[in-house]
Amino acid sequence: MGLFIWIGAISTRTAGGEDDVMHHLFARYALQHPANLFDLWAKPLYVLFNIPFAQFGFIGTLVFNAVLACLSALLVWKSAEKLGLRFSWLGALLLLSAPVYFYCASSAVTEILFGFLLSWAIFEGSNKRYGLAAALVSFLPFVRSEGYGIILVFAFGFVALRAWKALPLLALGFVVYSIAGYAHFKDIFWVITHHPYHDASTIYGSGPIWHFVVRVKEIWGIPLYILWILGTVLFVWTGLSLFLKAEKRSEQFWVWLFFIFGSFFVFLLGHSIVWYRGMSASLGLTRVMAAVMPACALIGLYAVDRVFGKLNPKLKMFRHVLLALLSFAAIRGAFTQNRPPYHGDTEKEEIIKAGKWFLNSPYYAGKSRVFYFAPSVAVILKIDPFDPGQRGDLSEIAWNRDIPSGSIIFWDAHFGPNEAHVPIDTLFQRPELEMIYHQKPEVPASTLNGPEYEIYLFRKP
Repeated sequence: MGLFIWIGAISTRTAGGEDDVMHHLFARYALQHPANLFDLWAKPLYVLFNIPFAQFGFIGTLVFNAVLACLSALLVWKSAEKLGLRFSWLGALLLLSAPVYFYCASSAVTEILFGFLLSWAIFEGSNKRYGLAAALVSFLPFVRSEGYGIILVFAFGFVALRAWKALPLLALGFVVYSIAGYAHFKDIFWVITHHPYHDASTIYGSGPIWHFVVRVKEIWGIPLYILWILGTVLFVWTGLSLFLKAEKRSEQFWVWLFFIFGSFFVFLLGHSIVWYRGMSASLGLTRVMAAVMPACALIGLYAVDRVFGKLNPKLKMFRHVLLALLSFAAIRGAFTQNRPPYHGDTEKEEIIKAGKWFLNSPYYAGKSRVFYFAPSVAVILKIDPFDPGQRGDLSEIAWNRDIPSGSIIFWDAHFGPNEAHVPIDTLFQRPELEMIYHQKPEVPASTLNGPEYEIYLFRKP
């Protein structure tokens, strides 16, 4: 845990980029702005749990995720023991050393909390506490929207297990949040009507359906990639054998099929299709796979257990050597792929540079209203982004001709023309605005949809 916190603290780049910063800000200011607790983009459960950590700054949010990552590894370990897998400790190692998970553990992305709840639900399912497993899964959509798919998979699992009492509990999260948010929205169906991806932007693009599967080193690392493929083949073979022999499936079989394999493959297939079709504002970000890495680690461990179980007991030393080599390869892959600490986020580094310049410039008065879109601006300038007296929405500049005197416009080439829909020409065409800062990276860098990244600061005298 300490390693993940240390890496995050000395890095300037995190897995979620500006999304990381925004998730932190929602939790940081949730006590002052309770509506943050019901923002579906921010993920209500993530905001709620992160509140005490976020009060200590971004480092507090990093601690939050690092703690969850390690607890998830522990739950994978304990689930493996309950499922009768040998070398259960290896499940924890496979999870933490998966490159995408290793990277995300030093960030503020919501995938880690999602994976924690999934790990916990799998653990409860492996202990036949199906009601608690259902209750945990029911809250997944309030951490990431993909949770609805996982709920469906678990529902099939409970039917196969004849755990009828668990089925109604799959609606618990929806019911709790629908009631809790009614006071704010005056709409009992606010979870549906305020879903942030109904009219998702088309600026993000699409790509091949195998986009995630071929990102071997970036997501799994070679050892886990081989193991989850092998584990899947072996499990399918086992399932077919039971079917052909007309043998009754055990409860453990259904746990494996739906809670573990089902969760992983539904998530992977869902994201592959969404990216292929260009739906739901998908950017094809590989970090999303961190959410189901706990299930993937168990699949990999299933392969190890099956293969090593075939070895002659007299080859005990040989088995230990193989396990040591596997562990070394997994850990080495995590470090060589990610190369911590993480730097090279040109956009964030330029925002920090511009922010520091402004704070030390004669234009900084401490009470200026700042119009911006990039979340890191709020952190650098210590702005409450939910207070309209401190923060103005950059998109407002396109139509508002009466911004207050002394206002600052912080425009960047990523968020300005894309999310805010304000091209730089819009600002230059307003004669009342005075340009006070312009900066491009020393090494030119392209941003979303191709233009060179740059930052402009304007002021209304």
